[in-house]
Amino acid sequence: MSAVKPNKVLANATAVIDLLSREGALSPAEIATATGIARSSVYRLVDALVSIRLVEPAAAAAGSRVRLHRRWLRLADAAALGLTEWSGAQGVLEEVAHDTGLTAYLTVPDGDMATCVAWARGSGIDLLELRPGRSLPLNAGAAGRCFLAFNGPLADRMFEHGDWPVFTDRTLADTASLRIDAETNRARGYVLSDEDVTVGVGALGVPLMRDGQLVGCLSVGGLAEAIRGEQESLARRVTRAADRLLG
Repeated sequence: MSAVKPNKVLANATAVIDLLSREGALSPAEIATATGIARSSVYRLVDALVSIRLVEPAAAAAGSRVRLHRRWLRLADAAALGLTEWSGAQGVLEEVAHDTGLTAYLTVPDGDMATCVAWARGSGIDLLELRPGRSLPLNAGAAGRCFLAFNGPLADRMFEHGDWPVFTDRTLADTASLRIDAETNRARGYVLSDEDVTVGVGALGVPLMRDGQLVGCLSVGGLAEAIRGEQESLARRVTRAADRLLG
């Protein structure tokens, strides 16, 4: 067997798992439509994923749909425990959430996405797109745009492809605007996400730097109006928390 085929199978399996993690239970036909993988290949791939307990049939009422296997709950716990470099993060996140009333997030770069690895829920709304295990593209939200602003090599690589998803009419989806945005955010030291992921919802994030290298983003999220009106104060408070997190 050539080296190309196993790589393609693994890439397709990753695409299916990522899709189910975002969308929940789907049928093979829906998976094929969303991923562009041939339907016959999807059926074979789903059967293989079921056999190794990464995917399982959904409830009987859902017909032929499949979902992620409950085994992922244990895998997620193991992955979280393995993040020893962030072992003290939860306490800091809870302090930030208590201090601001907003939901606090720790997000790390994950290829061409920003993936949340920990959070502490605030006292406000529960309409936030990001939560542990979920990812957002780098053009939307405080964390992703933080990574574009403070990781030059990553930004240069991402700016080359220029294919950006759109969530709302405030999402920055062209490379020229994102370059300007990165320069602005780098100059002021924080990122303001103002309804660019979810209408009515905002976030503010600051970079987490170790030895001059970007390793993550500490952010808070909640009602856009509240964050917009307090952005300078929030930036100072989140920056102090970031220093404690890295200390």
